[in-house]
Amino acid sequence: MTFNFTKYKYYLLLYCLTVTTIINSQTSIKGKVSDKENGALLENVNIIIDKTNSHAHSDDKGNFYFVNIPMGKYDLEFERIGYEKQIINVVISSIDTVALNVLLVSKAIDLNEIAIEVDKPVSAASSSYLSQKDFNNRPKNSAQDMLRLVPGLFIAQHAGGGKSEQIFIRGFDADHGTDVATFVDGIPVNMPSQAHGQGYADLHFLIPEVVEGMSIFKGASSPLYGDFATAAAIGFKTFDSLPNNLLQLETGSVPRSKAVTSNRGLAMLKVPFNNSKINSYFAADVINNRGFFDISQDFKRVNLFSKTTFAINDHSRLNFSVTGFGSSWNASGQIPERGVASGIIGRFGSIDPNEGGTTQRNNYNLTYTYKLGTGEFEAQAYMSNYRFKLFSNFTFFLIDSVRGDMIEQNDNRTVRGLNTKYTIGHRLFNMNNKFTFGTSFRDDDIQNDLWRSPNRERFKANANALIRQRSNAVFVNEVFRFNDHFRMEIGLRYDYFIFDVQDLIPTDSTHKNYSGFNYQSAFNPKLNLIYTVNSKIQFFFNSGSGYHSNDARSSVQEKNQHRLPKAVSSELGTLLHINSRTVISAAAWAMDLSNELVYAGDDGTTENRGASRRIGVDLSGRAQLLSWLYFDADINISKGRFIDTLFGYTKKENYYIPLAPILTSSGGLTAKFKSIELGLRYRYMKDRPANETNTIIARGYNVFDFTVNYKTKRYKVGLLIENILDVNWNEAQFATETRLRNEKKSVDELHFTPGTPFYAKLVLGYIF
Repeated sequence: MTFNFTKYKYYLLLYCLTVTTIINSQTSIKGKVSDKENGALLENVNIIIDKTNSHAHSDDKGNFYFVNIPMGKYDLEFERIGYEKQIINVVISSIDTVALNVLLVSKAIDLNEIAIEVDKPVSAASSSYLSQKDFNNRPKNSAQDMLRLVPGLFIAQHAGGGKSEQIFIRGFDADHGTDVATFVDGIPVNMPSQAHGQGYADLHFLIPEVVEGMSIFKGASSPLYGDFATAAAIGFKTFDSLPNNLLQLETGSVPRSKAVTSNRGLAMLKVPFNNSKINSYFAADVINNRGFFDISQDFKRVNLFSKTTFAINDHSRLNFSVTGFGSSWNASGQIPERGVASGIIGRFGSIDPNEGGTTQRNNYNLTYTYKLGTGEFEAQAYMSNYRFKLFSNFTFFLIDSVRGDMIEQNDNRTVRGLNTKYTIGHRLFNMNNKFTFGTSFRDDDIQNDLWRSPNRERFKANANALIRQRSNAVFVNEVFRFNDHFRMEIGLRYDYFIFDVQDLIPTDSTHKNYSGFNYQSAFNPKLNLIYTVNSKIQFFFNSGSGYHSNDARSSVQEKNQHRLPKAVSSELGTLLHINSRTVISAAAWAMDLSNELVYAGDDGTTENRGASRRIGVDLSGRAQLLSWLYFDADINISKGRFIDTLFGYTKKENYYIPLAPILTSSGGLTAKFKSIELGLRYRYMKDRPANETNTIIARGYNVFDFTVNYKTKRYKVGLLIENILDVNWNEAQFATETRLRNEKKSVDELHFTPGTPFYAKLVLGYIF
């Protein structure tokens, strides 16, 4: 059945108007939160007013503000990790402003601070609760390290450090982001109809030290996320103001190289303003990395970031940020097992030393937020300028036995977007409900091309197109808080895409012009049920449908496909406090995907992969073994198969999903003292099929890393050792048919990029 949005839009509008007007008499509460011992103003204190849906976080100057609070008696709860929770009784008896000065008492961090409440979270497997603790306890040396904070998410780099990582999660080889939606301060990172891969998500423009926190959502049951949010959605939030200035130098070495292999410089500086309502800072990150391969990666990267916050008044603010990013690199690429076994190359060698690329991205982001009573309005406008060039050779001499098969991929685009969201708490049948209404618009203006470029010299154009892709979305979500134990969230999301493609290569005997126009739409319902037994036990059921869009070129070639590929997911889980210092989450999940058309950017063709089914179990545990010692572990089991149709039967032959993870686990120990922090972590991935027939196996690995950090008020010193046992492991792996120079016939076998050998990095920082 097709959803008629026009037919129901008036009912939706009426409902929106109804819930936004169910607000009682007006008054306000404002105040300031600070450290009782030293008077330091405390940012990001969570403040909750009981009996209402009102909550807030203190800003960078410790200020908080509520308006339109009904008259009555309330308990205000103030919470921040590392501080004692404080409850203040407030009586509002007239239309006036209540002013508070709140002092919090610091204490040692305790895992017991993670209390189970009816209002959060939404999913056990997302483990957002647990990941907040991980964010504080684990070292973050790069944007990739922060991705690893997502329980069950693994990454692989296979092109010189500058290319977006390959992502594995929930039985998905999500390529470079096809099934994982990623955002930074609300700006979408994924690139639809990208030259190398659909949903390509390059996070290298993000400086890890400016990240304040992250949000995680797995599955397709949240209406907040649209394109690519099938396996997971991940959002990073940067600081509105810096806690301190920082100058930092890093240098690293791989003993096998007998030389310094990496250097990094970081500066994070507050911009001094006499105006107390303005906060601004600047960050610069410069990297030069030779790498551990036989041929230097010559990886160079420059990141610039600036953010300014204007406090317009007590309840509205404006954020403006600018990102500048550029990088270049060489790559050794994937190498064949037979090449290493025969001695043609070493484990860290390359068949084609000309691989590599360059990429640039500039982001401009403007966000306005306004707190109004029990609600909040947010509007965001953003723009990105993006450039990408990649030289790759996956098949060596399979196609051209003389010059080789190197290709060049280019993606030049401008992205413009506008997001709005309005959230309001309201009373409905004696329930404290919360209603959210949002819209989004995105416009991608793209030029993509694919060339045969042996030795980086253009020989022939295989693809060259101008693409205009526009997407619009509207979503609603209603939270029914029946009582202090049971909560239900019902959401709806409607997305509409327009694809306009102009093929610049004329039709001839070797090429069929695929210029065209097409549209696709999707209506996706969402349901989340949360039952809180008590402060120790919580149960979840999550269900919904989502999608990831196909490349615009695939969409115009298959004009009868007017619906976005459907993904239907469900999840049943629980979050448990075993005791005051042990928290466990568990979830059983399943997801079916309909028939998908995948545009293979490496050869400019469309591939029909069919429908698929994935089922699995996610387990996460966090324990505070001693007051200073923490343990965490994530175990993720999944099974993926191709099926004949959506909700159909498994195919009898060739039904394995290549590179889909079967069993992964990560975890470790973290010791935290007053000035010293130590960590020992592991990453484990089991062997898995590399092709549909399971005749080629991608080899598993188990790698251990070690960190130690010493920090005072003015200085920080750190040591990171990756692969402390110096094991040989394959990071990226593919089953590929290739031919080496002088080979008479091709061979289909495992190709891999070697993982990092023993690597040590020293970090020196000055804080002021």
